[in-house]
Amino acid sequence: MLNDNRKTEIIYIPVENLLLDNFNPRLAGENTNASQEDIISRIYNNEELEELAGSLAIHGFLPEEPIIVIPTQIEDFQNIDRDNVSDYKFIIIEGNRRISSVKLLTNNKLRTNIEVDDNFPQITNIEVEENLKKIPAIIYKERKNVDAYLGIRHIAGNRKWDAYAKAKYIYDKVEECRHNENVTIPEAIEIIKNQISDRKDTIRKLYVYYKVFNIIEQEVVNYQSKHIKDRFSLIQVALGMGRTPIAEYIGLPAFSNVDFEREIIDNSHINNLKDITKWIFGLKEDDSARIISDSRNIGKLLAPVLSNKESTDYLKKYGDLAGAYELTNGEEELVRNSLRKAFKSLSLAQNKIYKYKDISDIKDEVDEIGSILQQIRILMKEE
Repeated sequence: MLNDNRKTEIIYIPVENLLLDNFNPRLAGENTNASQEDIISRIYNNEELEELAGSLAIHGFLPEEPIIVIPTQIEDFQNIDRDNVSDYKFIIIEGNRRISSVKLLTNNKLRTNIEVDDNFPQITNIEVEENLKKIPAIIYKERKNVDAYLGIRHIAGNRKWDAYAKAKYIYDKVEECRHNENVTIPEAIEIIKNQISDRKDTIRKLYVYYKVFNIIEQEVVNYQSKHIKDRFSLIQVALGMGRTPIAEYIGLPAFSNVDFEREIIDNSHINNLKDITKWIFGLKEDDSARIISDSRNIGKLLAPVLSNKESTDYLKKYGDLAGAYELTNGEEELVRNSLRKAFKSLSLAQNKIYKYKDISDIKDEVDEIGSILQQIRILMKEE
């Protein structure tokens, strides 16, 4: 019956005995004391359950994909078998989205309480209704016994969590390993890497990304936590492996050289980190401070700007990314580009201006342009 720390057979557990996991990485950073109804509500509102629920409503729960659970009380593990499983409660380690969908399909009161959309799938087949009363599960003794499986499946495998959930999960596992095994952070990273067969240094990257997020939480006033969590992958885009101009701007070395015995971003670079947070994610009271609307512009525009002191100073002063980027090739190129744009705009206006020659504010603008051109000519004649 027992194979180390898991049951060797699939056991069918009544759905009412299954508890959603307060520490589910999909809810990373949320209230760990939330009620079951609150957790389902969060999953329903943050995940797209309709397609999954629709499949379950038609086909039922497939035994080929059992959920992973642990008993609420570790000491119960030895006594559990298929005949007495209904006497115990279990926490879902893998399968929270599926069981949330099942509970929404089978509990009308729950659907009402969390205001599920009227178009959410419903069960119309009695056989499916019976199928969803008991869920196939593999029972592990405790959470740590499932870590390797979760890492392989959701970090290195093809069913990945979102960027923030992955980083939070890895950070927690490294810290847990560091304290439980009394090892250094690099040693803990290596242990977790070996557990999930990470050959691309993913664990180190995710750990560093989350450490940067921790520093933002501690140091940046009015940062938008939800914005950062929802767009956490932008931190990855910006920092790469620590060899990008943005990483250099916040004083972050190549990840292979990070010294985990000290703060990875020192005090002299905190203001620069505040700049990056503001430019990429915005601030609570000033979302207009965000200058990145397209993630591609992090590498295309922001990185080149931060490679040049003059363009960086311009960006910090005016918050104008396009203007700062024009300075990356030097002042002469900025002048050339500005004149080209002015020429193009004036040429377009020239073809239509006769229609509006009697409109006073247009005449005023033409006069102002003439005055600027006169000043430019004077400046170009000066030695």
